[in-house]
Amino acid sequence: MEKDSVVIGKLHKFSHTWFLLKGQLLVSTDEGSNQYVAPCYVNAPAGTKRIIYAEEDSIFINVHPNPDNITNTDELEDILACTSYKEYNEYKLLKE
Repeated sequence: MEKDSVVIGKLHKFSHTWFLLKGQLLVSTDEGSNQYVAPCYVNAPAGTKRIIYAEEDSIFINVHPNPDNITNTDELEDILACTSYKEYNEYKLLKE
């Protein structure tokens, strides 16, 4: 991410880990804001929406399972993420 850029993340259906390899990020969720300085990693719970602000040029990587080795990005995104809280809540109900 370039310095001063902002990313609004999707709601991930599964917990995952992300790594900050370079730079500094400010990450905000419903629970508050945290500043991260590389190098570090975070285990992120499912269903959390994030707004990420790059305080410096940064390299940020999300790691998700892909046991079927899907290479179509759109298909993989549909499997891993939701576009709204409504969609995420419906997904959770189907899993129960």
